[in-house]
Amino acid sequence: MVQFDDYYKVLGVPRNASEEEIKKAYRKLAREFHPDRNPTNKTEAENKFKKINEAYEVLSDPNKRAQYDRLGHIPHGSEFKPPPGFDFDFEGVGSFSDLFDLLFSQQQPTNAQKRGFAPFQDFAFQQAQREAKGKDITAPIGLTLEEAFAGSTKRVNLGTMGSLEVKIPAGVREGSKIRLNGKGHPPSFGKGLNGDLYLVVKLQPHPSFSLNGDNIESQLSISVTEAVFGCVKPVQTLNGQVEVNIPAGIQSGQKMRLSGQGWPKKTGGRGDHVLQILVKVPKSLTEREKQLYEELKEIERTKNNG
Repeated sequence: MVQFDDYYKVLGVPRNASEEEIKKAYRKLAREFHPDRNPTNKTEAENKFKKINEAYEVLSDPNKRAQYDRLGHIPHGSEFKPPPGFDFDFEGVGSFSDLFDLLFSQQQPTNAQKRGFAPFQDFAFQQAQREAKGKDITAPIGLTLEEAFAGSTKRVNLGTMGSLEVKIPAGVREGSKIRLNGKGHPPSFGKGLNGDLYLVVKLQPHPSFSLNGDNIESQLSISVTEAVFGCVKPVQTLNGQVEVNIPAGIQSGQKMRLSGQGWPKKTGGRGDHVLQILVKVPKSLTEREKQLYEELKEIERTKNNG
C-alpha cells in the first residue's frame, strides 16, 4: 500500500495558498527541520526535510501543482488510489516518495507502469519528460572586432558557476549566440540533463573600424597634394596591411572599395573594406607654401575669369 502525501498539509498551507504563502511556509519549515539544525534527531529531520522539499518542488511549480491537484482531495496518510482509468502498476513503488520520483522526475517506469500511464498521458510523467532538462543560461560575451573576425579562445566568468574557456568561431557578429551544450543549470530534481549556455556576442567599439553588414568601414586622411596628384598609401585592414592606389583628383568624402577585405559572409567569401577618403587641409603653412598657394590662387582666378 502506498500512503498518499498531502503536500499542502506537509507545508501547512491551504489548497488555495498563493505562491508567496507556499514559499514562506517552505522556508520556515526548511530552516526548522534542516538536518544540521537537528543533530540529536538527524534521521527523522532528514525524512521530514526531504518531504518538505518534495512538497515545495511540486507546489511551487504551476504546472506540477495543477497536475498534483488533479489527484483530488485525498486524506494525508491514507491509501493512494489513482484516478479512474489510471491503471498503474505499483511494482517497486514502496512509498509516495517513490511515486513522486516516477511522476515528477526522470526515473524510468517499468513496462507495466508505462502501460498504466497510457490512459492518462497528459499527466505528470509526460510533463516531467518535457521538463527533463535544466534551465538554460544566457550571458553576454564582449569581443573586440579582431577577436570576432579571426576567432579566438576566451575565458568566460559565470560568477557562482565558475569559469570556462570558450572557442569563438571566426566571423561572429553582434547578437550572435554561441551555444555550449550542457553548461547551463542542472535540473531542479531528477536525473535530467543540464541546460545549455548561450553566450550573446557584444562587439566592443573599435577606434578605427566599424562593421556595416558584411563590410568593414574606415577612413584614410591624405594631403591636398596627394589628392591632386594621386599616391600609394598603406592601409590597415583586419586582415593585415595592404597598399592602396589613390587616384589623382580624388575628392574628400569619396569612398574606395577594397574587394574581399571585409567580414566573413554567412554564405561564404568575404565582404569589402570600404575606405572613405578625407582630404586634410593644412592649418599652418610655411612662407614657401604660402607663396605657392598664392600663385595657385592667382592661376585659378585667371582660369575662372578667362
